[in-house]
Order: sequence, then structure tokens, then C-alpha cells
Amino acid sequence: MNIKVDRDLFLSELYYLQGVAGAKQLIPILSHLLIDAVPGKITMRATDLDVTVTTECAAVAREGGSICLPARKLAEIVKSLAHGEIEIKTNDLFQAAIACNGSRFKLHGMSAEDFPRVQEYSGEYAEAPAELFSRFIPRVIHAVGQEGSHYALHGVKLEVSDERIRMVATDGHRLALVEREGRFGKAMDVIIPKRALVELAKICAASDETLLIGKDDNHIRFKLGKREIVSCLLAGRYPDYSSVLPNEGLHRLPLDRNVISPAVKRVALMADGRSRAIKLEIGKGMMNISSQSIDCGEAGETVPICYEGKKITAGFNATYLSDVFSALDEDEVLFEIRNGETPAQFTVSASDHERYLAVVMPLVIAARG
Repeated sequence: MNIKVDRDLFLSELYYLQGVAGAKQLIPILSHLLIDAVPGKITMRATDLDVTVTTECAAVAREGGSICLPARKLAEIVKSLAHGEIEIKTNDLFQAAIACNGSRFKLHGMSAEDFPRVQEYSGEYAEAPAELFSRFIPRVIHAVGQEGSHYALHGVKLEVSDERIRMVATDGHRLALVEREGRFGKAMDVIIPKRALVELAKICAASDETLLIGKDDNHIRFKLGKREIVSCLLAGRYPDYSSVLPNEGLHRLPLDRNVISPAVKRVALMADGRSRAIKLEIGKGMMNISSQSIDCGEAGETVPICYEGKKITAGFNATYLSDVFSALDEDEVLFEIRNGETPAQFTVSASDHERYLAVVMPLVIAARG
């Protein structure tokens, strides 16, 4: 292989591969990128066997060929180089000579034959604006279950129907749901691993192209222009999240996110390190937010609100509330709560066709001594 490629274009595509090809892999080939040179371009691929990312970059290929190179080290080298043209030559010992503006490197690689293959797909695709996933993923991913939770909760549920596209995530203590009405083609109902969505958010960022979504028995693939992500699907039954959505007897009060979010973060500085509990005391025209910790002390802050109902006292995990506010960009959030013993709901309507809601379970707040 003998290629010439622009340093900036090359580096920008390497960015999309770094999250998958980790430096510490039990199988050495998985810390490498597969680089395949053909006339006019190079194709690059990284995988951890669960998620595979493929992209390409314009290049002058004087001689075709393939090689696997260490992902992290290659990115470090390219990033260190001055702007200009990079020349990469490989030999039969799976070594790559990299040269640019007087800088020279020799990088040891591996045979392309050892790199895992990706199964071809010839099925139908659903279609959605990349901008939709760029907005949706940050709004739900914070609620994905962590290690130790039910296996199906380690991912996000994606539902595509004739009426809408919806994403849902929950860890059993909180839930986030976002949806947009419309027709998006092929119907599907799958659970996508968090890792795949982190990588998908990268390729969808600031893109106005159409995202293609294909699914077979065990995999889902997202294709956006020259970039593609293929991911294993999570097995298992996702819980019936509709049963935890509060909808009756709720007290509704609009909150200014730019006021309430920093107040919650300040008060949380004195919250208990394990429970992260803060207390909300809601009264006419005001909300008092407080926390206390045996080790640290206590904190409190009062913020003005538009509310004329009965007094409500409730406890919540401060991190969960902050995650909700941080996931949004709207200034006004509708806070809906029945009492201090039932789940609270936060909703925003980005448009007539798009909806976001988050549900947070309450905590029992111990009385002060």
C-alpha cells in the first residue's frame, strides 16, 4: 500500500473511530484500525465486536492494499503532524512508514486478514433526519441503566412506527422519553446498546443529511453519508414503561431551567454522598431547595415559581434532576407532581410534533434532628 492523504481530512475521520478501538483490548487486533486503500480513497474500520464503525477519506492511492494499524498511536502521530500531505507506505512485514513535512515514523501493524469481517446487509432501511438523533440521544442517554441493572436496561429502546419515532431509556429509578411524529419507513422495535448511541451521536452532530437505519435479526446499522455504524442488539424484554408515567391528579408548575438548574447544583454540594438527596418544598410563589449531610453540613436556596396550589414536600436524587435539566436546551420546563410519594414528571414540547418527558422516582427524606 502506498497512499497520500490530507492530514486534516485523515484526522477528522480518525476521530470517529477512536471510541471503538480501545488501547486495552484482550484481543490485540481490536485495538487496531483496518485501513483499505482503493483508487481515490481509503476505507477505515474499527470494532470491539459489539460495535463497528466504518468511514472513508479521499486519498491518492499509488498502490492499493490493506493493513491494520494501532488506532491510538496512529491518531497521536497524525495529530502531532503539521498541516499538509501525509504519505503512508506499507511493506510485507505489516509495517507502515509515515512521512509528512520532514517528520518520519515507522509504525508496526498487523495483517488485515486477522480483522473481523462485517456481514453485508441488503434489507430495507428506515429514514430519519440525522438532526433528530443528534437531539434525541443526549436527551435520553443519561437514564440508561448501569452495570448491575437488568440487562435490557443497559440500552435505549428505539421504536419506529407509521406514526412516530420514539426513544426510551430507564434504569428503574428514572426514565427519559423523546418522540417525534411522522412517517419514517421500516417499522422496528429494538434495544440499542449505550456505546453504539454514543458513537451515533458523534456522526450525527451538526449533520443535515438523512440517516438510514437497517435491522436484521441481531444487528442494527446506521448509515450516514460515508460513515456507518453496525451494532449488536440487546436481548431481553424491556419493561412496560407506560405504567410508570404519571397522568392524573398532577399539580403543574412551569420552571425556569436557567434558574432551577444552577440552584439544584449549588444545594447538591452539601447533599449526602450516597443518596444525593435534596428536598423540594413547594409553596405559593416559591420553592425551597435544601440538603443536609452529617459529614458536611447543610445548604438551602429559595427560588420564585408560578404556583398557587397546596404545599408539597418531596425528595429527589440531585444528580437525576441535574441530568434532566442538562439534557435540555429549552428555557421552560413543566414540572408535574402529585405528592411527595409518587414519581414526578418533567416535560417540554419542542414543537407540535415533538415531545420530551422525564420521570424521576422520589426519595424518602429523613426529618432533621
